[in-house]
Amino acid sequence: MVTYDQDEAEQLRGELEDAIGHYMVAVAAKLLDEGLPVAGISAFGAYDDPGQAEFDGDVEGSVEFTQAFQQSLSGQDGGAGLLWCGVSGWCLFRTPQGSGQVLMDSARWMGAGLLPTPARVAAFLSTARLDPSTAGSDERPFYRAPRSGPTALLDRLHGLDDGEAAAEERFFERRFASVRTDAYQRRVLDALTAPKQGIVDVALHTGEVESLVRFLEYVEGAAPSRQARELARRLGSDLSLRARDGRESHHEHRAAFDYAVSDGAGDGAKA
Repeated sequence: MVTYDQDEAEQLRGELEDAIGHYMVAVAAKLLDEGLPVAGISAFGAYDDPGQAEFDGDVEGSVEFTQAFQQSLSGQDGGAGLLWCGVSGWCLFRTPQGSGQVLMDSARWMGAGLLPTPARVAAFLSTARLDPSTAGSDERPFYRAPRSGPTALLDRLHGLDDGEAAAEERFFERRFASVRTDAYQRRVLDALTAPKQGIVDVALHTGEVESLVRFLEYVEGAAPSRQARELARRLGSDLSLRARDGRESHHEHRAAFDYAVSDGAGDGAKA
């Protein structure tokens, strides 16, 4: 086994974390394209962490979902998500609250190699959503030995890079934030401009309307793209004005719709 001095090992850990992070972004982007509620990603590049020996693992990454989606996967309160293990590839884990299970107890392993394409990971999750018991296998595969050949693994991960995306944003966390914002912005635009929309009567307390407006105000301040911020601002304004002026004002207060059908929401400009 090749050994590294302290500086070399630290650099290798960082490079592995970055490469794993970009792989997680690629998978998350595919899942977002399919309409799934991806909430976050993680990457762990400490190939020599002794704490991972307990699980026969080393480096890893994950794609995380909203709590409601996790519950739909687990069937009850608890955790669920996709984990990529640097030794065994992808698995779906479901850990019902109070079950006493650890992640590996519930894992369904994809078994399609160490670094399958994002499309194959998405197909695996689609199968799992229909029937988790038929997705993959509970037999864990091993494609490499833990802590072995970290530089070879790094080379394989670099081979997956989308050169154009990597050139645009080298930090995987920022790249994920941008990808997720763009995906949700498209969903909002599609909803606002959908044909044959009806008028829905929804009884809301004034405090609930105010809460929605405040959430949109938060998005306006936090979203990384100018278009998302503007959509949030206009939706908040529409809600406030309709709450003030009543049901018949829904035709008048449509600033978000007007923006969605204008060039401003689709010009791709970023602040």
